[in-house]
Amino acid sequence: MRRTFPLGGTRHWRAALLASAAISVAGTARAQELDHQGLQDLFGESVTTSVTGQPQRASDAPAALLIITRDDIRRSPARDLVDLLRAYAGIDVSRWTANQSDVAVRGGVQPFNPRLLVLVNGRQVYLDHYGMTNWGSIGVELDEIQQIEVVKGPNSALFGFNAVSGVINIVTVNPLTTQRVTASADIGTEGYARLSGSAAFALGSDFGVRLSAGYSRWDELDALARSPLAPASDAAEDPLRLQVAGEVYGQLGVGTQAVLSGHYSETRSNDFLHVLQLNPSRQRFHAFGGRISHDLGWGVLAATAYRNASDIRGPISFPPFGLHLDNEVTVLSSKLVVPAGTSNTFGIGTEYRHNRLTQQPGYPGATAYDLLAVSGMWETAPTEALTLTLAGRVDHLQLRQIGIVDQPTIFDKTDFRRSITEWSLNSALHYQVDESTALRLVVARGLQAPSLFALASRFVIPTPLLPVVVAGDPSLSPSIVWSGEIGLSHRIEAAQIQLDVNAFFNRSAHIMSTPAGQMPPRATPPQYPFIFFDFDNVGSFRALGIEASAAHRGDNGLSWLLDYTWTESSQEPARQFQGIQLPLALDRATPEHKARVQLSYERGPWLGTVAARYNSATSQVIAQGSGLELTRLSQSLAVDAKLALQVGRSLSLELSGENLTDAASVDLSPVPSERRFWATVRATF
Repeated sequence: MRRTFPLGGTRHWRAALLASAAISVAGTARAQELDHQGLQDLFGESVTTSVTGQPQRASDAPAALLIITRDDIRRSPARDLVDLLRAYAGIDVSRWTANQSDVAVRGGVQPFNPRLLVLVNGRQVYLDHYGMTNWGSIGVELDEIQQIEVVKGPNSALFGFNAVSGVINIVTVNPLTTQRVTASADIGTEGYARLSGSAAFALGSDFGVRLSAGYSRWDELDALARSPLAPASDAAEDPLRLQVAGEVYGQLGVGTQAVLSGHYSETRSNDFLHVLQLNPSRQRFHAFGGRISHDLGWGVLAATAYRNASDIRGPISFPPFGLHLDNEVTVLSSKLVVPAGTSNTFGIGTEYRHNRLTQQPGYPGATAYDLLAVSGMWETAPTEALTLTLAGRVDHLQLRQIGIVDQPTIFDKTDFRRSITEWSLNSALHYQVDESTALRLVVARGLQAPSLFALASRFVIPTPLLPVVVAGDPSLSPSIVWSGEIGLSHRIEAAQIQLDVNAFFNRSAHIMSTPAGQMPPRATPPQYPFIFFDFDNVGSFRALGIEASAAHRGDNGLSWLLDYTWTESSQEPARQFQGIQLPLALDRATPEHKARVQLSYERGPWLGTVAARYNSATSQVIAQGSGLELTRLSQSLAVDAKLALQVGRSLSLELSGENLTDAASVDLSPVPSERRFWATVRATF
């Protein structure tokens, strides 16, 4: 039974949370590694530190914040992270192939979406080399997730470059407060098979360990062969995924906690590029790092260091050779959060980032940049009901080319000696009307940095007449995103119903387009004639919309979720640039209407869930022959279901089905969707 505290004012809630967090993890005041489950049980709603650095109720956060809890995950019929996310308002999920998916927040659906920043326990898993998230290789199993925090709208001032449409932070269980071992096995249609295991256990009172591993595979080639986007290469393989990850938590005396983490994954997938050309690839990722927090008595000082590395190999459609990308990212950051009484909180942060890409074929040597950033945050509660949050950040990026710049190209080494300095802003007013109702006004400016691939890739394609060069452009500008939002939250306590409505507007300037067969070529030197295609800033994208949701999580075994999203979007120029078809149509790919319904009921050892999801018609740009065309995707209605039986205290049996209506376009992709079934056996100790 949940305990709730109707304390009536923001200051009272803040004081209560600080006091509770002070004893939540081995006596560490305002600990960075919170006992999320304990605080959720205590206060009746989820608690986060992701937005301002101090513990906050989800309803007090100065942003449109969605928290998906462990119970939400347990009830959902989803079999992976992206399936789980598509149940919520304002989130679009595109499934291109078994191992390639994309998540978009508030419009702008496209392959390799560069606009969403994804983190695991605060460590970036967004891949800088191409500006994307590989959802099959982030190193987390569903059974070890404590909660998923989705911050909607630009949040660059709080999280840095590329948090332009939103941030997803996946928080895993803390072995100092939660101990359990889980193992599961799935088997299903289309040759689907998955093994997963996770463990969280304490080593005495001061140390804990979290471990996980997962393996999955699919039979996909037969389904792709029936697609209008069938692979042109015989190098295509059935996809698989393998990952292992671990963390060690340590309580290093009173007020100090440290975490060391590591992750390794391999994926084999058939990936669609931006113009939906299918390219098989093999990818390896590894990461290691640590974070430490110390309570100074008057504030909390936290530092993070990590290194991500990726090794990607695969054929690509246009050149007659394979591709090898090697990317290394090193990040050092620090943050000091100082609560001043119960009315004010101040924060200051720094970040250093080194990003290096080598590519074969491409320029010899490497392309790299170093980034320095400083940020500040102030949250104040001038009255019991009103809270103002202001956050700002300045990023300075210095680009350089290491090695020679091969010809033919229109660039030389001086073109890569370039710096970018930009600022970002997050501001919010939060007004607590009464104990059950809150209003929120948010204005933000975010930044999407060009990826290293967009800045410095290079391919030379020999032709009978002139060589064709496809290259990045070191002069690309960042995309600038302005966003405004008005939100209303209301809790009907007697019925245990949470209502949320958000009206939003965002505009992205200098959107980036990738080279494609119909893009206009650039002028080339007459002494060495060749045809040249490159990345370019081509215009703007605008989205206006409303998100509405209602959720009931009752004590009587019945839970339900209902949400609706309306989005009106436009792209300027509208799919053409200098009279040429653009290889992106962010507006046409974004559904205007989305609706989701999910109903769960638990009685004794049984759990049943039925979910329906509707998308209005969309379109996608695909490559056909030597040109590009818009392919229309019809409206769709899919129904998913799950039936679970708890056998004793440790064993559960589940039967799940996806797209039971066999709708064709439910994945917002030209690849035909299919009806799927799978069975799961899960043991928890």
